[in-house]
Amino acid sequence: MKRWSWLNLALIVAVSALALFAYYKPVKTEAELKLSAIKAADANVIKVEIAGNPPFALARSGADWKLITPLPTRADGVQVQRLLEILDATAKDRFPAAGLARYDLNEPPVKVTINQQSFGFGAINQMSREQYVLTQDGIYPVSLRYGTLVPKSFYGVVSRQLFAADEAPVAFRFADFAVEQRDGKWQLTPPADLGADDVTRWVDQWRLASAMGVLPASNRKPLAVIKVKLKNGADIALNVLQREPQLIVTRSDQPFEYQLTADAAKYLLAPPAVEPAKK
Repeated sequence: MKRWSWLNLALIVAVSALALFAYYKPVKTEAELKLSAIKAADANVIKVEIAGNPPFALARSGADWKLITPLPTRADGVQVQRLLEILDATAKDRFPAAGLARYDLNEPPVKVTINQQSFGFGAINQMSREQYVLTQDGIYPVSLRYGTLVPKSFYGVVSRQLFAADEAPVAFRFADFAVEQRDGKWQLTPPADLGADDVTRWVDQWRLASAMGVLPASNRKPLAVIKVKLKNGADIALNVLQREPQLIVTRSDQPFEYQLTADAAKYLLAPPAVEPAKK
């Protein structure tokens, strides 16, 4: 074989080797900097401070979270987990905690403290669509989503469940009908041609009812009052303030209005009925 042929063959082998190396070479990615070493499961206390609004705080109570200030009440577990997502946030850059005014972090408009670590949310970089967060003596540009997960007030973390998991209703008394548990069985008064499953399903819809949102209670006169007895002996009144375009209900023992869908009013405010046949 002539010399030029050997050179061409060597060149082809070299090019092929470089191509294979480039194909299988791991893609180099920018190092990601984690903002916190705290795990969500280890978080016990959360404090949220928002400029212009009263601060609020939550504390873990067993497997659940409770709002402790400005008033003690049940917290929404899903909303709390959204708050804790900042613990998993990462950034590709870290700047020294200097010249804070430049990043609107000298007095952060939003500050979240989890256990002992605080996260101050500052200005938004319009070019990169990231928000500057001050924590651990550093400034990190992070995804905008973390700032949107912080509720504007404590109403955003109040539990949306009308009844707590440990609250078991045993009687619902409306103006024209009642559903009560007697000897372990649910009874409708006045009676109707229903199966036990139909009544139980209606009760479950009340027991598991969840609001779309929670607002402070108003002084509106109720359109109807539903008297509810719980298994622990407590008596509460559910005040129906509105049926359309949303069903709005208050509990006599809570300073909140629970906003449910208008469709919810169709089955919650009517007596139990036979479930329509599925097509």
